[in-house]
Amino acid sequence: MYLFKVEIKKSPINGKGVFALENISKGEVVWRYKPDKDRVLSVGDYEKLDSNEKSKLDRIAYLSPSTNRYVYPPENDPALFTNHSVDNNLSVVFDKLVSDEPFFVANRDIKIGEELTNNYLDFDEAIKNHRPKWL
Repeated sequence: MYLFKVEIKKSPINGKGVFALENISKGEVVWRYKPDKDRVLSVGDYEKLDSNEKSKLDRIAYLSPSTNRYVYPPENDPALFTNHSVDNNLSVVFDKLVSDEPFFVANRDIKIGEELTNNYLDFDEAIKNHRPKWL
């Protein structure tokens, strides 16, 4: 769940993206897993899905290195549109005292209107193991 006001609009990176509607200071937590909102799926349940369902999930979920389960946002959540960039402005943090799942902090000051991005290779075990051609 994004902890700042954001909007979804056309992205120069790919399709739609998430853009800041307020300034975000370096070091602030920008996105955090919310167990009462975000969805999870075990690897076993993922394997039971048909290819179309897997393909859809592969676009919106990450395989958590912390819990070995797929984590993904609910429908209509802005996080569905967070794009990948190697020049990302959100860095992943692993701290079990804060969350069982990784969370994201601003790795620099982010201005209103900037697209929020992360590097999928930093936290998605599925992508690390089977790197897609587009990455």
